[in-house]
Amino acid sequence: SSSSLPRFSFEELYQLQSNFWDNFLYPANKEQANSINSTLLATDVLGRVDATRTFDGQELNTEYLFGLFSTLGASQSTTLLGVPVSYDIVHFIGYGNIASAATIVYFNNTAGLFDVFPVEIDTWIMFNEDGQIWQYDATYRYFEYLLDSQLAEAAPKIGTNTTDQTVAYFTDILADGICTTAMSSCNGTNTIYDSYDDCYEFLTKEVPFGTAYGLGMNTLLCRMVHENMVPFRPDVHCPHISREGGGMCVDDYTYASKVLQPYY
Repeated sequence: SSSSLPRFSFEELYQLQSNFWDNFLYPANKEQANSINSTLLATDVLGRVDATRTFDGQELNTEYLFGLFSTLGASQSTTLLGVPVSYDIVHFIGYGNIASAATIVYFNNTAGLFDVFPVEIDTWIMFNEDGQIWQYDATYRYFEYLLDSQLAEAAPKIGTNTTDQTVAYFTDILADGICTTAMSSCNGTNTIYDSYDDCYEFLTKEVPFGTAYGLGMNTLLCRMVHENMVPFRPDVHCPHISREGGGMCVDDYTYASKVLQPYY
């Protein structure tokens, strides 16, 4: 019942929210990622990110909330993602055990293709009695505008003149990175491609580059998101960059089913 839910003060909720973002930033996120199961998260945490998918449980959420962005900090591979370096909570409301906020997070692209870029992340977060994140729903605001702007900003640095040329450039370089990871980390029972060429052919010719709303669909961009996690748990993450998509990069929902998804 609602009466048994924890009740925090406004100030406590703001502190819990801020503590999450403090740990989301690099390099603090490295410590959270290395813990395997972050104590900032409930063991039965449920999370949803509009641009990607849903994430169940402490370990998977630790990997995608902290591990993904911390490994980018040490990565030399080309990516459209960035390392979170600072944040500013611009809207906040909290009541009971729920906090809603709009936070501007500044990301630094490790490939040096873009300047530090701001992303507004709108969140609803429910905390358990221990102040751990129990459920969250996150939306990347203006994400389509961001992706288009990134491609436009990268163009003069990579010597392309049209959007198609820019997408072709990133298709090649992202596929190369993913396939290199697949060859080095997905071996034995985790093998997902016959060869590098088999992988490259699939990623450059058989799946679309992707859209801002397709980071949880059968796209190259979806596999870009998951690539960095592969070396840490190949048995879990190799399937995500495979032809089949491992339940993470698959076309198994429609616009309406995504909007109406009964997740929590």
